[in-house]
Amino acid sequence: MPTCIETTTANWESIGEQKRKDVISAIPEDWILKNIPSSEKEPNAKLYLDKVLPEAEQSITSLGIIELRDKIASGELSSYEVCLAFCHRAALAHQLVNCCIEIFFDKALKRAKELDEILKATGKPVGRLHGVPISLKDQVNLEGFDSSIGYAALVGKPKSADDVSLLAKILYSEGAVFYVKTAVPTAMMCVETYSNINGYTTNSNNRNLSSGGSSGGEGSLIGCQGSVLGIGTDIGGSIRIPSALNGIYGLRPSHGRIPYMKVFNSYLGQEVMPSVIGPMSVSLEGLKLFTQIVLDSKPWLWDPKSMPIPWRYDQITDQYSNKKLCFGIWKWDKLVMPHPPVLRAIDECVAALKEAGHQVVEWDPPCPKSLVDVGLEVLSADRYKEIEENCAKTGEPLFEALRNLCVDSGSKQPIEVNAWWDISERKYALQQTYSEYWNNTVNSTETGRPVDGIIAPVWCSASYENDNSYKTPFNYTVPFNVLDFPSVVVPVLRSDKSIDLKDESYVPVDEIDTTVQEYYDAEKFDKMPVSVQVVGRRWEDEKALFMAEVLSESLSSKP
Repeated sequence: MPTCIETTTANWESIGEQKRKDVISAIPEDWILKNIPSSEKEPNAKLYLDKVLPEAEQSITSLGIIELRDKIASGELSSYEVCLAFCHRAALAHQLVNCCIEIFFDKALKRAKELDEILKATGKPVGRLHGVPISLKDQVNLEGFDSSIGYAALVGKPKSADDVSLLAKILYSEGAVFYVKTAVPTAMMCVETYSNINGYTTNSNNRNLSSGGSSGGEGSLIGCQGSVLGIGTDIGGSIRIPSALNGIYGLRPSHGRIPYMKVFNSYLGQEVMPSVIGPMSVSLEGLKLFTQIVLDSKPWLWDPKSMPIPWRYDQITDQYSNKKLCFGIWKWDKLVMPHPPVLRAIDECVAALKEAGHQVVEWDPPCPKSLVDVGLEVLSADRYKEIEENCAKTGEPLFEALRNLCVDSGSKQPIEVNAWWDISERKYALQQTYSEYWNNTVNSTETGRPVDGIIAPVWCSASYENDNSYKTPFNYTVPFNVLDFPSVVVPVLRSDKSIDLKDESYVPVDEIDTTVQEYYDAEKFDKMPVSVQVVGRRWEDEKALFMAEVLSESLSSKP
């Protein structure tokens, strides 16, 4: 249990109200929207921002991260004007989709000005992210700011210099400019982003729908182009779900590749299915640049949980760039059928890869339900005792999504140590089973190798309404957390109500599948982004990124 939580008599409602006021008060007065358009009138926040922002700022915030960085390093753009543009866009985005929990534009602009002075004096950028604004999920500790992770009880408990996350130090040393921390759900244990201190974070493409979670603040901010690169975490899909729902790229790395040292979290010390930390970006280039920079810093010299595996992307491209690849296609798990737009996205990937000369085979692994069961047992091992106790500190209620999650709490005690060991052993057995299955795919490929990677849905729907996330379960995200496979989210298409019609002939597998199928509404999810995940073997993060690039290029070149 987080040791910094102290008993308080303050009421959760007054804490939340004051926190929301503090966030808004950190926005310059002339950036406050006098009339926030309704979600019915302006559902797409990104398109609205494109219309209202000055042309020069829109031009800056639409740049890719490599071009943005190079323009700053060459002096074509100043760090200050870039920072100002992203701060302004983030400020407006927050008022539309409620994506930030900490705003510190003044510190960011001061940092940007200092970087400009260094570049002018030395002629050299500070590092490979010189002047690039980077957004941070609330968990990432910075001196002087809360890491409240959605709890009212943790508001007003700023972190010290000793608490600063190693990852933040690495990025800062490379010239990054931090300007916001983004919203998360309470305890970060929901696939939508809501807390009693911040309310709902909505989707950048459709403000009537969810941003996903738990990195929903990051997903929505980046989807609004209020950030070019940010940091999320993932224990059951928390990078991948908001990336997919907001139409951006995200990397769920293998555990230990990106340092988690001094990143705040729920269930600290849980190691059977640990949370991982990784990048979310408007582009694959952002994911690659982030990962390369972090691994080049040799984080294993400071973080004992970091694996001493350097950046190996060049070796992967040398090995595979001129070779035919083979992808396993996991279209559905025989348990929950994805909605029509998701199935169409998988079909688009298959067609594009074949057109590009690659092979696809069916991925039909054993016991997918066992992976989901093990993952959910890990997440509920303390019967949500930590969540309930922390909420009780200020009397804050369990909102709908948490109530669905905590349905078993109160009547059962946390599991005993022998049961925990049993879960760990079952996880290990499943990892062995999947290694054997993957190895045996060599019998189905034309490459002489087992399949290079997997293409799978991220979520079985294009999105969902607030308080309805439980209607589309974890079947396509949690398995890769249990197996600890790296996964890259790649946007593929947008749902189309005229094409993605409900298959009336489909017979659901069970009650859960029936709920999922009944929830589909082609009109409701029209024009929402639909993504897939490209999954690699454990520790093969660079190959997963390479395969994602192959897929993305294949999709873009398809007639």
